[in-house]
Amino acid sequence: MNKFFTRRILVAATALAALAAAAVLPGCGGGSDDGGGSPGRVRLVNATTDYAALDFYAGDALQTKDTASFAVGAYSEIGSGTVAMTLKRSGSTSSAASVSRTVASDGYHTLVAYSSETSLRAMYMNDSEAAPSAGQAKLRVMNGAVEAGTLDTYVFPADASLADQNPALGNVPTDTLSLYKEFAKGAWRVVVTGAGNKADVRLDLPSVTLADQQVVTLVLTATPGGVLVHGLLLNQRADVVAQKNPSARVRVVAGTTASGAVSVKANGITLSSGIASPAIVPYAMVPAGAVTGELRVNGGAAIALPAFTALPGADVTLMVLGTPAAPTAFVLQDNNKPAAATSAKLRLVHGVNGLAGNVTLTADYGLVASDIPFGQASVSASLVVGNPIRLEVTSPAAASRLYLNDEANLQATRVYTVFMLGDAAAPLGTLVRDR
Repeated sequence: MNKFFTRRILVAATALAALAAAAVLPGCGGGSDDGGGSPGRVRLVNATTDYAALDFYAGDALQTKDTASFAVGAYSEIGSGTVAMTLKRSGSTSSAASVSRTVASDGYHTLVAYSSETSLRAMYMNDSEAAPSAGQAKLRVMNGAVEAGTLDTYVFPADASLADQNPALGNVPTDTLSLYKEFAKGAWRVVVTGAGNKADVRLDLPSVTLADQQVVTLVLTATPGGVLVHGLLLNQRADVVAQKNPSARVRVVAGTTASGAVSVKANGITLSSGIASPAIVPYAMVPAGAVTGELRVNGGAAIALPAFTALPGADVTLMVLGTPAAPTAFVLQDNNKPAAATSAKLRLVHGVNGLAGNVTLTADYGLVASDIPFGQASVSASLVVGNPIRLEVTSPAAASRLYLNDEANLQATRVYTVFMLGDAAAPLGTLVRDR
């Protein structure tokens, strides 16, 4: 082959490479065109409560701005092929999440943003599911409730009992989509539980209407407490309907002196009924929102609960301390989102009546919580689990340690609290697994 002919081949190859690179540009972010058809379309759903609004970019181009929490943006035409997609907190120049996904020519797609305690995530969906036959609807579940774990979803008539049902869409792990399942059009009760446990209700929607030939995804996302979940009904190529959890979980810690029997009602729900102090009552579901209610000790006069708000999906501890004649309630916001795979979360709560000083917790002589005042909780600390751990609680107001557990067995991913209750003369420490 002569040099002239070789040069012609090289020039032609360079020109073809340039044309190929130019063809990538409409795909926004370095993808390859899938056939030269009409551009594909992508929209953003902000299924988070941690991000008040999100901006959506394809490549470096802003597509939709200020998509609010539990809302959906309009479809944007962004070419076809592999597209780099970026989400930013509205007004920020920093990326909160980035993914590269294939956009089909003339196709419709949805990017669902959801969050864990540590990161923003995104699930990409193809909005091309065929409609069911007349009189039917299609429903699937997206489990974006990262801290909630694997979930079961029940769909059944409102007048039926959950106890008699089998999961309609069961055992859906986090970060995954279930398959679609068909249901007759009409109103249904939808209940989400922990996998394999009907008693572990995470979301209860008394009436969800499925329309004729509707195609819908129930998006499940995280809540402040980490155990309950929020819902969002995402209609294919249509609107979204927020289904935030109508409930919060509240528990009572009875911690008065002289073994006072504590009764508490909140938002019409009896949380404890004459529980002798010291005691820790399991969480119960109450209507979320502004909390009103009362407490009584030893059947005495009713005392109004302190004003506070139980956010949808929150976990709250009501701690009743003081004397039976003059009890006081303290409100603690609980974060029961699980720890990392090799760690446990641990905090300290100070409820020792009459103790003049604050309290401190160490684990294997390392500081976990320092100088915690009466009626308050420390921020949870993350501890690597392994061999039994030595837990010790002290106070400068006490001549000796308040609590010692030199063989505490903390399990990975679990959440714990050391409750210090009783009184200064006889403090009582209890290690409780919150989750």
